[in-house]
Amino acid sequence: MYVKANQEEIKDTISHGQIPLSIFNHLQQPALVLDCEGRVIVWNEGMVQYTGISAEEMIGRGSYAHGKALFGERRPTLADCILSHDEPRSDHYPLLPHEGEGTLAKSQITLASGREIVCMAAPLCDADGQQVGAIEIFQDLPHAPSAEDPSEISQEQVQILANSLPDMIFTLNRKGVFTQFFWTSARNEGINPDDIVGKTPYDLFPPREAEFLIDAARRVIEAGERVSETWSFPWHGDQRSFMVTMNPLHNSTGKIVAATGVSRDITRDLLCERVLQETSQFSNLYLDLLGTDIYNTHMVAATIIEMLRERLSGEEAELAQRVKITIEQGINVIKNVELLNTLNKHQIRLEPIDLDCVIRDQIRRYAGIDIRYEAKSHMVWASPLLEHVISNLISNCIKFGGMKVRIEISVIETADIVTLSVADNGIGIPDHLKPNIFDRFNREGKSTPGSRGLGLHIVKTLVTRYGGRVWASDRVPGKPEEGAAIKIILQKC
Repeated sequence: MYVKANQEEIKDTISHGQIPLSIFNHLQQPALVLDCEGRVIVWNEGMVQYTGISAEEMIGRGSYAHGKALFGERRPTLADCILSHDEPRSDHYPLLPHEGEGTLAKSQITLASGREIVCMAAPLCDADGQQVGAIEIFQDLPHAPSAEDPSEISQEQVQILANSLPDMIFTLNRKGVFTQFFWTSARNEGINPDDIVGKTPYDLFPPREAEFLIDAARRVIEAGERVSETWSFPWHGDQRSFMVTMNPLHNSTGKIVAATGVSRDITRDLLCERVLQETSQFSNLYLDLLGTDIYNTHMVAATIIEMLRERLSGEEAELAQRVKITIEQGINVIKNVELLNTLNKHQIRLEPIDLDCVIRDQIRRYAGIDIRYEAKSHMVWASPLLEHVISNLISNCIKFGGMKVRIEISVIETADIVTLSVADNGIGIPDHLKPNIFDRFNREGKSTPGSRGLGLHIVKTLVTRYGGRVWASDRVPGKPEEGAAIKIILQKC
């Protein structure tokens, strides 16, 4: 946006008769004069202030040296256009409407100050009316924003920003022609972004997709609506998917003049989503196999071995019991996997649970293991899943203490809480490992395959859902080598 310059002030400065050239040196406005060969013959003090280049350096120089001083590159100015009788380039000098002779245009000095200016040029003639040169005068555009104003973003800054994003950013006018196009991945597709400007989507995309873009831009411009759609199509030998969002672009008066859009390549995202869905389906299939076929097989094996154990005696009966407990361990793993899946999908509803009943039920499951416990009723806030806490703690003792491990279960009840302790005389837990043993699939600070560590992770997950706390300790305080103790605090009913 610019304010109309004081054109009369500029034009009154220029006379088309005999004028001593020295008079231009006293003008307040920056001014330069070229002879018919395009050489600088006047470079007044105002030009020195504008460019920082002295008159001594400029006088007598041609080959558009004055253009480089003003704009940073050798190119004709308005005065050169007067000398050559050519129309000025609209991209360098957007012409301003005015009355009278001369040429008036707006431009921008990029070398010296970056501020916007108004330029005016006119022929310079001798007394016989013969053109002997051309004069060009410059004036600051009134109220032009400073180049340091952070609210003004230059086209270069916009381009830098657009080129730092992975998205395709573009502007389409009413005719469906690209007026702006930025895409960092364009050259990877064999596309030169600069070549797209001035062309239509038909020059870039297949016909159906090009028609979609043009129709969407038309809706945005005519109705002022926002368009957001996802479309997939074969492009450059691959099936590609893009999410396109287009919004109206307004001019300074609020009129919609174009549609600006952002097109994001979501091909990889959709592929990852599809792979994730397929992986989830396979995971559910494996869980189903684990929870039905494999679980049922283990249950049948456990039943058969129990029937066999009842018919045996002595060492043979003891071996059968060990086999049964091993099968029970496998069943426990299957239940843990199913339980973990359940915990990830569902919330737990708390209710009063008799901790004593849960403990005694699990002790019966592990008949043949030396488990010591003094039965006494303790009501806690939990859920029926509390049995998995006790089962996993006993199973963990057997896993690391062997079939002849001795397990001690104790419960201490205070005013508001119930503290459960499950201790064993196994290998114990070194102090530096205690903080990590409840991490999922993690023991000794490393991820391990299979279900190792899963049981204690489920213990922690359930206890946390119950509003309690769990930690690892020693059976004999300060002596890890004499066995471990897992302690749990639950809320008392």
